[in-house]
Order: sequence, then C-alpha cells, then structure tokens
Amino acid sequence: MNSINTDPITMVVTAHPAAGNEKEWEQTLTSTIQASLKFPGHMGTTVLKQESRLKPTYQIVIRFDQLENLEAWKSSPEREHWVSRLHALEHVPPAIEHNAGLETWFEFTHHDEQHLSQHPPKYKMAIIVWIAVYMTVIPIVNLIRPVTSELHFLIGSAITTTITVPLMTWVMIPVLSWLLKSWLYPTKPIET
Repeated sequence: MNSINTDPITMVVTAHPAAGNEKEWEQTLTSTIQASLKFPGHMGTTVLKQESRLKPTYQIVIRFDQLENLEAWKSSPEREHWVSRLHALEHVPPAIEHNAGLETWFEFTHHDEQHLSQHPPKYKMAIIVWIAVYMTVIPIVNLIRPVTSELHFLIGSAITTTITVPLMTWVMIPVLSWLLKSWLYPTKPIET
C-alpha cells in the first residue's frame, strides 16, 4: 500500500525580474496566483519584495495542504502557461525550494549572488516564534474575552487558538521574518 504525505507543504520561489520588466512581471505574477487559488488544497500565497542595488528579488511562498495537491498545481497546464510568461520576463531562472514542517515559517531567506538560502539557527527561530505568540495571543485574548468568558475554558481556548494560529502562520511569522531578515540571515563579509 502506498502512503501519501498529507503534511502541509510549502514551495518557495525566489525570482528576479529583468530590469524594465518589473511592472509586467508583477501583473503576470498576480494572474498566476489567481489561477493557483482555484486548485484544491491551496492555503495561501505570500509575496515579499526585497530591494537590491543589483536587482529586485521576490520571495513567493506558496502553501498547499499536502504534496499531492501542490504537485497537481505544478503539473497543470494553467501553471505552465503563467510560469512560461513569468520566465520570459526574468533576469535569471528562479530558485525553487520545497519544505514541510515548522521551518516553512522561516522561508523569507536572504538571497543574492554571494549568499545561499539556509534556515536560521534554532534559537533565532524560537525568539521569533515567541515574539509572534506574544504579539498575537495577548491582543486576541483581550479582544475576545467578553465573548468567551461565559464559555467553558476548553471551548474558549479552542476559539482563541483557531484565531491565533492562522495569524501567526500567515501574518506574524512571515512579517517578523521579513522585518528581522538581517538578524536571521546576517550578511557575511565578502572575502578579498
């Protein structure tokens, strides 16, 4: 019997539009994302733009509920159509990574000509997660306390976590990772 991996999966694409093509590339990317949203298991796409003196870098993080659904999107004619249009507007071929598990929270890596993508040290990931938990749970608990105070503790906790976990996964962790990218992924001096 074949087992199917049902863990959520993340595909991270690092792309560099060619100079002068940025606006058309962004419009094509928007159409690509809209096409992907129609596929089963799509859990969201996040796009971050990192300015660079050499060229702009875009991090596109695509999440699916399981590998099988991501593969269905990757092998679809719709994706092939849009990706071929994106490639025609790019400076170099994009870098693509696939990850599963908690490390997918930290996919907003620093990419340029001298640095390779890697996960930050675990202590840095723990600090970012702690900040995200603190900044998410405290306000949400205080905001919904009037609604949940009359409910059983377990039901109130279920409501709280139903709100905070998606906020952490798709908002707080990506934003904090992007804001603190120079600390998470320090630039090493170029050896001469």
